[in-house]
Amino acid sequence: MTSSADSPRPAVAAASPRKRVAGARRRGRPTTHQTLRAVAPPASPDAVEAGRPIAPEHLEPPRTVATVTSVETEEPGPHAEHAGRRSGGLWSSAIGAALALAVLAASLVYALRPGVSDTDRTAAAGSARTTLESLLSYSGATFDRHVSEVTPQLTSPFRDQFTKVAATDIRPMALKNEATVQAKVYDVGVMDAAGDGGQGTTVRVMAFVNQATTTKAQQAPAIDQNRVIATMRKVGDRWLVSDLSAF
Repeated sequence: MTSSADSPRPAVAAASPRKRVAGARRRGRPTTHQTLRAVAPPASPDAVEAGRPIAPEHLEPPRTVATVTSVETEEPGPHAEHAGRRSGGLWSSAIGAALALAVLAASLVYALRPGVSDTDRTAAAGSARTTLESLLSYSGATFDRHVSEVTPQLTSPFRDQFTKVAATDIRPMALKNEATVQAKVYDVGVMDAAGDGGQGTTVRVMAFVNQATTTKAQQAPAIDQNRVIATMRKVGDRWLVSDLSAF
């Protein structure tokens, strides 16, 4: 009986290199199908268990990655913002300067414009004092002479108004009562003035006047205190009364 150890063993053929079959895949280089599998969703479990090939509908078409070039809108930086503020500030400064110049120009025009001087104001106030004392002082016995003396100190149309009132109202009462009225101006003040100091310039003067009146029935003087506004108008080198009101 021959032992198995002494039996000759069949020769083992040397390993021959594996022949490449047309269409076979090379392990070291991925195929297009493998690339698609890398991005395709996994096959359904039923298809894997059944060993069926993956149907084309289970393959997701290759994804096209679009390169989007982002266009960034440059936001205004701090320099631009500063420039905008500076521009607004310049406009505000320019407007303020223009207004200041306008006010200054108006002030200069007003200052340089001829006006009523203090000398004219003083002269008008002095004339108002003396004229009012003459105008508001009268006597029944000399009333007509009084009117003729004071009317040259008045201007038209006030002169005509005074003459009419004096003749129709004051004269009859003065004659009947034998009245004597003595007027005294104890204070005057300039209210306002208009004009350039030349002909036609007017100055309004407020005067505080006391009138002491006696009659044949009352020998003791009765004092009436009045406030009178006289409008003085410059005529030539004189200041005449152009209006008179009492309150």
